[in-house]
Amino acid sequence: MQERSALLEEENRRLRDGFSEGIRPEEDDLVRLQLEALLAEKSRLANENANLTRENQCLHQLVEYHQLTSQDLSASYEHLISGMCLDFSSPPPPIPEEDRDAEGNEALKTPRTDILGLSTSLDECYGEEDQ
Repeated sequence: MQERSALLEEENRRLRDGFSEGIRPEEDDLVRLQLEALLAEKSRLANENANLTRENQCLHQLVEYHQLTSQDLSASYEHLISGMCLDFSSPPPPIPEEDRDAEGNEALKTPRTDILGLSTSLDECYGEEDQ
């Protein structure tokens, strides 16, 4: 690119020096061709610049969207996890003496409130965490 600029500057100097003597028609055509080539190159560079600018803006928007969704998901995921009180440990085996009363009949029990080990109340869940 710099070589091309240097060549064009040299031709311009030569043409300026020859202007006082009068420009020959072939040099006039040469100048016209150079100007057309420069205008075409300028147009190509302007289009490429516009495309790169649009692409850059799209990438910035994509990064911003990704950052927002990542923050949103991590916050909601942490909230979801903190609201769960899951107990994956195995339940203790039943003790046969506790399942029967003194006469050998099946003892009456209060229905379970923590089905599958899930807490039925958030207060119970947060109460266990604080202890």
